[in-house]
Amino acid sequence: MDALLIDYRDPLFAVLLIAGMVFVIAFVSYWWGVYVKSRKSRRLQRFLKRFETHGVRKSLETMPYTPEMTQPLVLLARAYEKSGEYNNAIEIGLYLLEHVQDEATVYELMELVGTTYMHAGFLERAHTTFLQILKSNPRNKKVLNDLMVVYERLQRYDKAAEVVESLEAMDVEVGDLKRYVELKLLIQDPALDDNERVERLVRFYEKRKVHERIVLEYLLRHAPQRAWEMVRDEEVERLVDIFWFLPTSFLDVDRIKELPKLKAVYGARGDIEPAESTGWFLVDMMNHLRKTGYKEATFQFAYLCQSCKQQFPVPFERCPKCLALDSALVEIELTKASDETGYNLL
Repeated sequence: MDALLIDYRDPLFAVLLIAGMVFVIAFVSYWWGVYVKSRKSRRLQRFLKRFETHGVRKSLETMPYTPEMTQPLVLLARAYEKSGEYNNAIEIGLYLLEHVQDEATVYELMELVGTTYMHAGFLERAHTTFLQILKSNPRNKKVLNDLMVVYERLQRYDKAAEVVESLEAMDVEVGDLKRYVELKLLIQDPALDDNERVERLVRFYEKRKVHERIVLEYLLRHAPQRAWEMVRDEEVERLVDIFWFLPTSFLDVDRIKELPKLKAVYGARGDIEPAESTGWFLVDMMNHLRKTGYKEATFQFAYLCQSCKQQFPVPFERCPKCLALDSALVEIELTKASDETGYNLL
């Protein structure tokens, strides 16, 4: 029996053993790669089947796909996304995902589709898309940042805090994000009573000096007297729209008269006597018009993102275009008064 077996000390036996092990490892690795690729493909197909498409997609499906079409269509989808034609951008992205084989391009397209869903307001679809990407690429910083924005818009700040922790673990600067999420969690915390929440909000602002618009709007709704106590004259220009649209019943006239710029704002609005010059051109002009008896002028406001320089008609905590935090700059325009009045706190 022993004669039929190769002596384990024979060099030929060792060579055959090593060759066999290499073959087995290569064989297993190859089929494992095939299995993983197949699983990713099935997962992508399940993802694509979740969303119905129509419109420009029908035109694309009449043309036979070739790899040369990929980059031009990606550029076209990005152009649609930039111009606000989100439906067309999404359909082109989904069409390409059904045909593209290159893994890097697939993730680029999924990221484009997810971002477009987010900008279009389809937050649950954006959420699903970003999670799909992160299953295979969990260290994608841009996708994590966009996922955090989705959680913010869904007001799921506990989940946003988890994403911030992930970004911080990857050495991303998250100081502003942490403060913003901390503030939102503080406002939402059901364990706090109203008085405790107000005091903690005041301490938050006094310590960090950020997100003053969020803090002031909350305090004016829930603790007006505390809000007036924390107002400083140097903050009035940055928050002038809030003061301008406040209902008369919210005003603390004694506090207003202590602050020159605040006094000028309400003199311009007509709640108190017109104020003297403060060096604030449009507000001083409005006060001068009030002194002459002219009442047909008013202010309207626009909001400029200091990061991307885009202008918007409504205030924002995070720029709708570039997603920068706390970047809104209030711009005043003098215009003819109308009969309509709007209050941003009601």
